[in-house]
Amino acid sequence: MPQTALFSEQTEQVIDLATWPRQSQYAMFKDFAAPHFSITTRIDVTAIMTAKQRHGASPFNAMLFCIMQAFNTVPELRTRLRNTDGRQTVIEHNIVHPSVTVPIENDRFAFCEIPYACEWSTFNSNCESAITEAKSQTELDEKTIDTDFWVFMSCIPWLDFTDMQHPLKGPDDCIPRLAWGKFVPHVTPQNQDGWEVAVNLTTHHALVDGIHMAKFFQHLQENCHRFS
Repeated sequence: MPQTALFSEQTEQVIDLATWPRQSQYAMFKDFAAPHFSITTRIDVTAIMTAKQRHGASPFNAMLFCIMQAFNTVPELRTRLRNTDGRQTVIEHNIVHPSVTVPIENDRFAFCEIPYACEWSTFNSNCESAITEAKSQTELDEKTIDTDFWVFMSCIPWLDFTDMQHPLKGPDDCIPRLAWGKFVPHVTPQNQDGWEVAVNLTTHHALVDGIHMAKFFQHLQENCHRFS
């Protein structure tokens, strides 16, 4: 895991279920056997590809930055279920960070935890350091098991998919999963040549509703449009 100092600003608050506006939604879905739901949509990433051509910006790092900006803008995507001594609570993190997959030898992958930063230069530097370190791993090692301030993510750059199903540990697995695919050419609404990508998000319905998913994708698209 990255040095603890990089997460020194990590805080959380316990949500009072009695006054929580979405308490009834939580009560409805928390005991479902399959409480997760998933949405896949397409995002215009022309500005990210333009930044690659102009400045050599990594499309992976840039996309990850735009994604994490969006996650940290929507409070519901920073909420988590906690089960302690048979009692469930809901907490909200002030910030969440990406845990991504990176390729290693023999067509395998390793996990890579990257501290989120709201400034692109800092986040890009964090990405480069963490990915370099992660690629030296020889086995799959899960380092996030004792913390839940993560978003689990995968990039599938070989495939332009239309849907995605993620492995989940069980009905209480509340950490969001996100995957994005291959950047593919498309024609923008301005009838110009551009690029787009499929993005899938899976969340726990006791914590997140469709409107929160829609807000996330709206923020993500705005972030991608203005990336430079």
